[in-house]
Amino acid sequence: MDIIRNIQNYFRNNTLKSKLQLQKVQQRKRVNFEEAQTVGLIFDATDNDKRQTALSYAEKLSKLGKKVKLLGFFDSKQDSPDFTFGYFNRKNIDWALRPGGKSVETFLQGAYDILITLNPLTNQHVEYISALANAHLKIGPSTNNIYCYDLMIDVRNKNSVMDFIREMEQLLTKTNIKHGASKV
Repeated sequence: MDIIRNIQNYFRNNTLKSKLQLQKVQQRKRVNFEEAQTVGLIFDATDNDKRQTALSYAEKLSKLGKKVKLLGFFDSKQDSPDFTFGYFNRKNIDWALRPGGKSVETFLQGAYDILITLNPLTNQHVEYISALANAHLKIGPSTNNIYCYDLMIDVRNKNSVMDFIREMEQLLTKTNIKHGASKV
């Protein structure tokens, strides 16, 4: 079984590497969390509590005037038309462990000031999407794959999305200090 998994990872990584090389050099710019206009949120939608936390956070960002695009991942093969957000599941992952489908393609076509993976644990399918997304700042969980995120957050409680959000906001608040010109 390890041989099959190694073959799958080999093709997944080669596809990702070639897609990253084909992408235009992304125009990076400094992004202030308060001034960001578009936010992409990727989250684990399998667990109802985590899903509700992500949806509440998206609503909070919308109230702050940000345009929020959501993409959820269900770790199952069941489809459900009842959700108001785009999602992908195990059916949308091909033999080489590459996520696809209409929701993933639509999400990847968007341009974001900030892309946030609202999951304290790494997930290779979400990492694939994060790496290919067009965003000025990519935030996600700590991982060995440094090409996925610009800012990685490691929280003590690996199951708490709220802890992840708190850590992220605290860090962004500290790094988004505006400095004015000094008087001469």
